[in-house]
Amino acid sequence: MKNPYAPGFWCAIAALVLLSATYFYGVMLTHQIDKALIFLDSASALIGVISIGVVAWASLQGQRIKKKQLEQGKTLVLIWDTKVALRRVETVFDRYFWGSYWQPGRTFQEVMGELTGTPLEKSLEALKVQCAALDEQVAQDDWHWLNNARELCDVANAMARERYQLDFCDGRADSSSTAVINRDFEVLVYTWTARLKTFDHQLDEIEVQYS
Repeated sequence: MKNPYAPGFWCAIAALVLLSATYFYGVMLTHQIDKALIFLDSASALIGVISIGVVAWASLQGQRIKKKQLEQGKTLVLIWDTKVALRRVETVFDRYFWGSYWQPGRTFQEVMGELTGTPLEKSLEALKVQCAALDEQVAQDDWHWLNNARELCDVANAMARERYQLDFCDGRADSSSTAVINRDFEVLVYTWTARLKTFDHQLDEIEVQYS
């Protein structure tokens, strides 16, 4: 980032050169010393006004740059927090569908294919809150990041319902229905993975933009 005080520095150098040239010019015109002094006073006044203007401008630029840096820092923190929330969703999702969370003894909502009260639902809600804060910081009227989180939530809920259908069909031993549901479940898994990667990639892009 350019130094905002550089113009002031060069203006000061130019003023010094101008003042020196005026002084020597006045000495050369000793037979018109009164006019030389008047010219010198005018030049000094002009240099003073320019110097005051340069200092005020440099101060204003410094304040603007400081404010911009603070906003950039706040935005970067929100981006990093959103990345952490997204990693949390990814971890809990894997555990919920493929690991220890999907075990006997689940709540009634889980058995019926709902995510209510589950760690996955809580992590998705935390991601929504974080995305809403990021939207307010960078997008304001556009809820781009919150919509991304909602899309992930919709896919997770659809997968929970499909998982319930798989359990139900396993109990009925209907192989044809199970095969269809398995394909639907595979599509949802692919959709989840694609949206998760897109979400992560977009966060990387905006992080570079504000770095």
